[in-house]
Amino acid sequence: MTLKMGFRQYLALPFGFVMFYLYGLTDSYLLSLTILTIIVKLILFPSAISQQKGTAKQVRLQPKVKRIQNTYAGNQQKIQAETQALYQKEGYNQMSSGCLPLLIQLPIMIGLWEVMYTPLTSILKIPENVIQNLTQAVLKIDPNLKEGNRQIQINILEHIGELANTKGLTGEMLTNIQNFADKFQFFGINLAETPKFSEFNILWLIPILAGLTSLASALYTMIKQKRNNPGMQGGASMGCMALSTPLMSLAFTFMFPAGVGFYWIMSNIISFVQTVILYNIYSPKKMIARQMVEETIRRRSYEENLKYIAANSENEEE
Repeated sequence: MTLKMGFRQYLALPFGFVMFYLYGLTDSYLLSLTILTIIVKLILFPSAISQQKGTAKQVRLQPKVKRIQNTYAGNQQKIQAETQALYQKEGYNQMSSGCLPLLIQLPIMIGLWEVMYTPLTSILKIPENVIQNLTQAVLKIDPNLKEGNRQIQINILEHIGELANTKGLTGEMLTNIQNFADKFQFFGINLAETPKFSEFNILWLIPILAGLTSLASALYTMIKQKRNNPGMQGGASMGCMALSTPLMSLAFTFMFPAGVGFYWIMSNIISFVQTVILYNIYSPKKMIARQMVEETIRRRSYEENLKYIAANSENEEE
């Protein structure tokens, strides 16, 4: 086992544990995956709130940033220094509304993908020696497969009907794998298969849905950002950025088995609902008003403290 493979398996442990019990409770791979996606989104929800608050603070600071840009026009180094000083003074962290939420999701995504690629290990708990025997058997059946292929367990699901006589595979194990393979379906789509751009068939439904659900979320976010901050820079570049994520989703789901694509679709749908909720509860306008009230309270408290200190000083002098 390589260090890289060991790292992926380590990240997959908690998700495999959850999927194992969810599958036992629901007897449905798709329902288990949907529930797991919701659980992951709930875990990441505080990060999403932090990102939304960061966006609101960014909108509030935009006029001050523009004043700095106008004051030091032509001196980019001074603009950057003054902007960073402003952010530090206001307690604004660019990472909170930028790359940090994505970085938090990265290990989670790796763990989830590993679970999807290893259903025999993670969900069905088939012994490692049996999986090795099944691997050698499926490599003989399909000459296009190579040892070490990450999708080997999914390939075993595809060929399980031809692997009944594999050494160490009991009747109970075979039945469990066959039942699981039968449930590895979505509207007639075998989630073990990978959509191919060169072959138009029902598998194309997965990338199309992934792209459309991602596009809905991107467009909603872009419209809300533009409405909350009409003066923000963007235009064509903002439109390109809004389209880049759906296009990446489309391309991404042509590279992996449909099961990964199904997770991506569910994740996009939940993200869209989450975005709508956040923009209603933590809208930039509401957040800015709240921040202004808090700042006014802090400023008045600071002024009252100064007056109190000054009054005490005068009393001591008398």
